[in-house]
Amino acid sequence: MHRRSLMAGALMVLSGALAAAVPVGSVAVYSDGDVEKLIESTAQRKVWEDDRKRRYVRSVNPILPVLERKDFLSGRGYRQTVVKGQPDSLDSLNPGRHVEFSIQRVTHDGHTSVREWDCQYLGKRQESVLSKGRMVQRYSCERFTIHRKLHNRVFRERREFSYSEELGLVVDLNRTTAKKKTSRKLVALLPPKSASYKKVSALVRELRKGQ
Repeated sequence: MHRRSLMAGALMVLSGALAAAVPVGSVAVYSDGDVEKLIESTAQRKVWEDDRKRRYVRSVNPILPVLERKDFLSGRGYRQTVVKGQPDSLDSLNPGRHVEFSIQRVTHDGHTSVREWDCQYLGKRQESVLSKGRMVQRYSCERFTIHRKLHNRVFRERREFSYSEELGLVVDLNRTTAKKKTSRKLVALLPPKSASYKKVSALVRELRKGQ
């Protein structure tokens, strides 16, 4: 089956079943070949698990980084909590506003560190998401450290992304660090009854052929 027909099939399944919300059991496929399955959803968070048995707990606030990551194969992982600032104060009514906050990360072996973030809401715009025009929220977030002697900011990474309230997902992400740039887009979203291993595997194979 050709890539176009595979992708079209995935999008057709989505349009009828997932217009209002993404149900538990749905599978998201991204342009970089990542595959994640939604295994838990509450009003405050969503839990996704990828095809390598790595579990991610994400806040419904899109500017917050992953709250918890656990690799069930290696046992490694971390938890992150907000220890300073109010990231929830950045609403979608005032484009251009900034919010700064601090995240404490505790790894599986007890190592603790604090990460500083500065996020800006850029506004809304329409983008093509899963072959459909959807309104998305645009954000830019920068992680930095404070130089111990000079007390100035030292750049660590920048994330610019589009978030779909309709889907509750980051649908387009561009990440820049001092060493590299990466990007990924949501390319398919399969409801539980259609997210068979065979269909997901075929989608991923076609994506990797095109890279």
